Amino acid sequence: MEQEKTVRNSQIIKRLIETHTTIATMESCTSGLIASMITDTEGASAIFPGGYVTYLNETKVLVGVDAAVIETCGVYSPQCAEAMARTVKKNLSTDLAIGITGTTGNVDPNNADSVQGRAFYCIVAGDTAHGYEIHTDVTGLSRHDIKQLYADRVFASLAQLLSDR
Repeated sequence: MEQEKTVRNSQIIKRLIETHTTIATMESCTSGLIASMITDTEGASAIFPGGYVTYLNETKVLVGVDAAVIETCGVYSPQCAEAMARTVKKNLSTDLAIGITGTTGNVDPNNADSVQGRAFYCIVAGDTAHGYEIHTDVTGLSRHDIKQLYADRVFASLAQLLSDR
């Protein structure tokens, strides 16, 4: 199963390379795992200028997420995920961008809207935002396993979006 996901992910990135489609990430709960998975494919530097790991709310704001989005909608919200994706897309001038925010293990004491096993992510393609929610039982999973689960869902959604194009 893991081998199949690795092959699928590599095919996605190779397609982006072949079509000269650039992509960037702004990650919170996955801590850069999605960016790492993108760069696992040789030649990814042609389409991946970089990404941000914005674990703190203040860091999200520092790189350009509107603080009002976090204050009004919460950091764990579809609106924040979209703002993250749009911010990194604009900052790094890419065709596609991914923003993801959520809770991995324990409930976050710094954010009241934290729910264990819930994440929101957004993939912006052109001007269109595609929002997604993950809400799953993560009991017994390590933080790494939860991050991997989230990243795998993002790649599955990216594969679907690209197949629709």
